[in-house]
Amino acid sequence: MLRTKVASTGWQRFGRQILHITFRTHLLISALIRLVLICYGQIHDSKSAVPYTDIDYKVVTDGARQVLAGDTPFARHTYRYSPIMAYLQTLNILVHPACGKLLYATFDLLIATLIYHLVHMEIKSQYQKTVQHLLSKFNRPHEPDQSLDALDERSHPENIARVSACCWLYNPLTAVISTRGSGDCFSSFFVILTIYLLIRSEHKSSQKHWLIFAAGLSHGLVIHLRLYPLLFSLAYYLSLSSRLTRTPFDFLRQIMRPNKQQFCLVLGTLLSLVAFTWTFYSLYGWQYIYEAYLYHFVRKDPRHNFSLQFLLQYLGSAATVEESALLTKLLVVAPQFCLILYLSLSFGQFRQTLPFCIFTVAFVIVTYNSVVTSQYFIWYLAILPLCLNNFKLLSWSRSIFLLVLWLLAQALWLLPAYLLEFKTWNSFNWIGLQGAVFFVTNGYILEQLLSHYGFTQFKISYRKLL
Repeated sequence: MLRTKVASTGWQRFGRQILHITFRTHLLISALIRLVLICYGQIHDSKSAVPYTDIDYKVVTDGARQVLAGDTPFARHTYRYSPIMAYLQTLNILVHPACGKLLYATFDLLIATLIYHLVHMEIKSQYQKTVQHLLSKFNRPHEPDQSLDALDERSHPENIARVSACCWLYNPLTAVISTRGSGDCFSSFFVILTIYLLIRSEHKSSQKHWLIFAAGLSHGLVIHLRLYPLLFSLAYYLSLSSRLTRTPFDFLRQIMRPNKQQFCLVLGTLLSLVAFTWTFYSLYGWQYIYEAYLYHFVRKDPRHNFSLQFLLQYLGSAATVEESALLTKLLVVAPQFCLILYLSLSFGQFRQTLPFCIFTVAFVIVTYNSVVTSQYFIWYLAILPLCLNNFKLLSWSRSIFLLVLWLLAQALWLLPAYLLEFKTWNSFNWIGLQGAVFFVTNGYILEQLLSHYGFTQFKISYRKLL
């Protein structure tokens, strides 16, 4: 009994020590971890037949080589990204092959910095509103910037922000994916930057229109980089509304008669998106439009992946039937868009719930996508830390259960995928079945997160407050 008590006290002391490490120290530790992973990747690639480096990294590097030779990056077969990615990786050719990985790892750390500042800003703002409400009940005066001394330590903005950022910094999946050379953290940075600017505009009334315009510029850039953030646009737009959307008529009025804030967002988005698109169209012509945009709408990828549609695509590749393919796509896309519309209308109308809205929309996009690989998980994992404080209704046991369930569904898929890739077994049907299991698992996890989402609650010492 005494040993158990001592061990428990030791763990609590260790937890407090970890909690009191400064955010800058966590950034430094995380940077060192990523440097070690990059160095390990270089050694691994030189000795193993199974590469550590992502194949997309090699494709983009080849595109950068074409750019330096004065050609188009699309001269490299299967290059289907924004030319910006090739420009970023030109240092791979000029300096060292790992320069691109260092760049993506840097954006990994920048994402954590944005998470930290955004969560800190939101928690502090919600605390101020709660204090003002309590003081008004006691008819007590309150200052514009109320002291945080009355807060319980676990509810302190600094601690919550640090924990949220650490959930990204020490996530092994995100650290490995960025150091393998995936550029998804680069686009995810601008998604979170857009959310940050929109929420900050609510607290900076004198600069709100400029902040919203900057959010539009960021949103336009990330749509140029990847198409999926286009589906966040409705939530962003509704979050700037001056009235709630309750009926279809309200919705149409919102679209047809935007207010000044919504106009600034749309203007910034269009200006940024058109500027980048026109620039690269003038440089690379129609090939750029097709490879970077249109290809993704007609893409058929029969290679094994987590997607529910994998087996249908594989079977359809042998005998393509356009009518059945169109019907299949409709059956998959229709519920996806209905869910996105529902989530945008339910959680996108308030800036306090905007991060959770974007997280759930990204989760739906990935789950229903025609191609799903591990790097796509970054699309919603980057936004999840912004919502962690709103999942206090989830017990620790249920949270761990959902995490294990998510990992187990992936592991069950990885086994037949390994047998196919490295043992040449005919496990296509098994992979298709596990893809369905993974889809159902994601649906259950989303339902659990939606039903356990709640607003931030504070434990406040009334004696200190009054």
